[in-house]
Amino acid sequence: MSLLLVLIFLSSSARTALSAHCSTAAPARTFEKCIALPTQQASVAWTFHAHNATLDLVFFGTFISPSGWVGWGINPSSAEMTGTRALIAFPDPNSGLLVILPFILDPTVKLQKSPPLSRPLDIHLLSSSATLYGGKMATLHNGAAVQIYATLKLERNKTKIHLVWNRGLYVQGYSPTIHPTTSTDLSSIATIDVLSGFSAAHKDDARTLKIAHGILNAVSWGVLLPIGAVTARYLRHVQALGPAWFYAHAGIQLSALLIGAVGIFHWNQTWENYHQEWFMAYIGSLVSQHFPLELCKH
Repeated sequence: MSLLLVLIFLSSSARTALSAHCSTAAPARTFEKCIALPTQQASVAWTFHAHNATLDLVFFGTFISPSGWVGWGINPSSAEMTGTRALIAFPDPNSGLLVILPFILDPTVKLQKSPPLSRPLDIHLLSSSATLYGGKMATLHNGAAVQIYATLKLERNKTKIHLVWNRGLYVQGYSPTIHPTTSTDLSSIATIDVLSGFSAAHKDDARTLKIAHGILNAVSWGVLLPIGAVTARYLRHVQALGPAWFYAHAGIQLSALLIGAVGIFHWNQTWENYHQEWFMAYIGSLVSQHFPLELCKH
C-alpha cells in the first residue's frame, strides 16, 4: 500500500508541475475564465463575448531582467513561434517607462538574421496595454510581474487559439533579443478553447503524461498483476497460511487495479493519441476490465 501511495503522489506531483496558479482578477478588470500556463509561472485570464466573437484577454508574466522583455501572442495557423502575432512589453530605452509594441514573428526572427522590428498586426486587434503589478508606483526589476491586456476579434465559429509566450534578458533599441533556449522556454505554447476553457496539452506535457502512464501501468500490469497471480497459484496450497494467502492475493490485485486506474487517467489526458496507438489502447482496455472480474471471482 505504501508503494501505491508513493506512485500516486509522484504522478500527481508530475501533473501539478505542469501548471501554476491562475486568477480571473486583474487590477484593471475581472474576467470570466483563467488558466495556468505550463511554463514560466505564467497564466492568462479572459472573457469571450460569443455574440460578436470578441475576446478580452490578459496575460500574466514576469521579467527575468530589469532591461528585459515579456511577450505573448497568437499564432493564427499553428502551435509554434514562427508566424505568431505578438505583443511585447519592455522598458523604453529613453524614458525607462513600460511600453508595448506589436511584432510579427516571421522565419527571419527564428533564424536571427535580423532584429525584429515592430509593425502593425494583421489580426483584428482592437486595443492593447501593459501595466506592472503595483501600478504607477511599481518599478521594473528582475521578477517584476506584468499584465499585458488585449481585446481582439476572432473569426466566427473559431474559438481555439494557439497561444505563444516568452521572455528575454534585454532589448536592443526597440527590438527584443532572443529568449533563453532551455526546454522550458521552448515549450511555451498552448492551444486554448476560449469558449470552454479547455487547454490542449502541449507535446512536451503529453510526453510527461505518457511517461507517467508507462511507469504506472508497467508496475500495475508487469509487476503487481503477475505477483498476485503467483501468490494465488502457489500459496493457496500452504495450509499453514490459512486464509492469509487470499488476503495477500486480493491486496496485491487491488493495488494493481488502483495503480492501473491512475495510469489510465494519465492516458486519457493525451486522448488525441488514441487513434494513433489504438492497439495499445485496446490491450489496456482488456487488461483493465480483467482486474475487477478477477477480484469478483473470489
